[in-house]
Amino acid sequence: MEYPFIVGTAGHIDHGKTALVKALTGVDCDRLGEEKRRGITIELGFAPLHLPDGKTVSIVDVPGHERFIRQMAAGASGMDAAILVIAATEGVMPQTREHLDILNLLGVRCGLAALTKKDLADSETLELAMAEARDLMRGTCLNDAAVIPVSTVTGEGLSDIVTEISKILDTVPPRKGTGAFFLPVDRVFSKKGFGSVVTGTAYQGRIAEGDEVTILPAGIAGRVRSIQTHGNKVLSVEAGQRTAINLSTIPAESLERGNAVCSKDAFAATDCLSAHLEILPAAREGIMHWQRVRLHAGTADVAGRISLLRLNPEERNKGYLPGTSGPVQILTDSKIPAAAGQRFVIRLYSPLVTVGGGRILLPNAGIARGKADRAAKAALIEELASNFTPLNFLAALIRDQGILSAQGLFEFSQMDKTGFAGILDELTGNLEKYGLLEFGKSRNFITNEMFDTIAQAARKTLKRFHSQYPELIGLEGPKLYASLDNVRGAAGRISSLDFKDLANLLVTRNIIVPAAAQGKTCYRSADFQQSADSKLTALAERVKAETAAAGFNLLKLSELEEKLNANLAGLKRAAAYLRERDELWLIEGVFLFSRETKDKLLALLSTMADGITVAGLRDAAGVNRKLALSMLDFLDSQGLTQRQGDKRALIKNNPPSPAASIA
Repeated sequence: MEYPFIVGTAGHIDHGKTALVKALTGVDCDRLGEEKRRGITIELGFAPLHLPDGKTVSIVDVPGHERFIRQMAAGASGMDAAILVIAATEGVMPQTREHLDILNLLGVRCGLAALTKKDLADSETLELAMAEARDLMRGTCLNDAAVIPVSTVTGEGLSDIVTEISKILDTVPPRKGTGAFFLPVDRVFSKKGFGSVVTGTAYQGRIAEGDEVTILPAGIAGRVRSIQTHGNKVLSVEAGQRTAINLSTIPAESLERGNAVCSKDAFAATDCLSAHLEILPAAREGIMHWQRVRLHAGTADVAGRISLLRLNPEERNKGYLPGTSGPVQILTDSKIPAAAGQRFVIRLYSPLVTVGGGRILLPNAGIARGKADRAAKAALIEELASNFTPLNFLAALIRDQGILSAQGLFEFSQMDKTGFAGILDELTGNLEKYGLLEFGKSRNFITNEMFDTIAQAARKTLKRFHSQYPELIGLEGPKLYASLDNVRGAAGRISSLDFKDLANLLVTRNIIVPAAAQGKTCYRSADFQQSADSKLTALAERVKAETAAAGFNLLKLSELEEKLNANLAGLKRAAAYLRERDELWLIEGVFLFSRETKDKLLALLSTMADGITVAGLRDAAGVNRKLALSMLDFLDSQGLTQRQGDKRALIKNNPPSPAASIA
């Protein structure tokens, strides 16, 4: 029975990790020719370990050389338990310590120590090695773990290791790994007749044959053609299982270690991660703000910078010292796949030594900007670090971004659709607890702080508009919506349709007031009093008179500029004032169409007993065909006429004014 549990090796080079795995499983994990020639492990190796109770767990064999720490970190990222391998003849060595540090940072939960080469060590040397191992493991993830002397030559101790692993499985449950499927890729190859194959340890979720997937960070779409675990074909795999996935339609050249196979549409690649960072007590140095580092997360290995979010005066000068911890953002040079809750390792950029690590809390974080934003994001990280639950995570995503639609929230949630729907319902019932509001048909969620920011921006926009145009009743809704492009965090996240619902929320709180002008919704400040000066109203009367006098030969503003000897800016204001009072309309955005002309036009059309046509209006009004068509299209848009084939008819409930004359 394939059991979702990963046991990995760790330890210094040439201490017998690969030989131990072969003795336990019968599988030689050194598969590369170069590994055979040099006698060292270079790449990760994998083997099934069959236990007496019928369970089969996976063993990951990692390189021990300091030059291959990136491979070791990639392998350790999926481990549930570790076998720390220490040669009894040499004892604890530099990579023994660094590997154990990495196991701690990556959250490996338990394990044991194997003192290899027992057949080559005398009793005193063996006793010293055991004492040294126990001292090294004290206070780590292997605290009080069994220390088992073993010889791969004589076989002594092998059964004890198998027994201890069985005990671990009885007491330590496999990882839950709920959510959408996420598998960091540690190996890629192409198999004749099958195509591209990727291998890795499933971090969370479940995937089945035929499922659609996305390969991150490139965003390549694919489908699961078939699945294997340790050479056996299976229909599905879940969190904690070693698996090989055959992907259809994706060439192997497009894939590499560091990619991730993800459930379709449930993950997004990132270059900004909010995390809680721990600096190793034994680290040679701490981490300074904006220091360049190497990040190991899953199987990804990328350079980036650390942004320290808690920067009091002392920390600004000294950074996070060895043995301390705090909230950070990691800004990577290139986008990577990352999962919420995933552990990571930080190494200095130069020299390459492990300095710390921690837990990714918000994989797709918004970059902290400014002192207040840094403090808010730091507090959010600390809250999640102390109580990471699916509900808190969803709320934190919204609080981090400021505003998200339900769809946008799902795309960041890394949850399957069923699980997401349940948690979203729970969140909806706890909006006040998290300082959130909901609005719009798209189910937009916004923080109180972002709502206040938008409200302040709306007030500022309207105040500026009223100051410039006191004669107008308000600013058109689309223009107020466009002003949100200047609100950081809101731009692009609110559709024009949902803005109407957000505006209604602003209205209910008496922040803005709606008004109507020519069928369009406008908004004004709650305390605004409309007024027009005598100069403007006088110019408006002149515009009204000239446009009425022009009749069906509609004028443009540029023509009025010459006729009235007025500047264009003033004419635009006067025209806008008249339009708002339904005394004037713009046809095709350029022709001025007065109320008097509209009434005359309707009266003229009412005389056309055989139906209204473009040609008929052209001849009756004495205008060109283009202008006749424009006027009829305008009446259509106003609901005054209705097109019936090549003809039009007046709408009966919109008769022309009795006082209208076609003379």
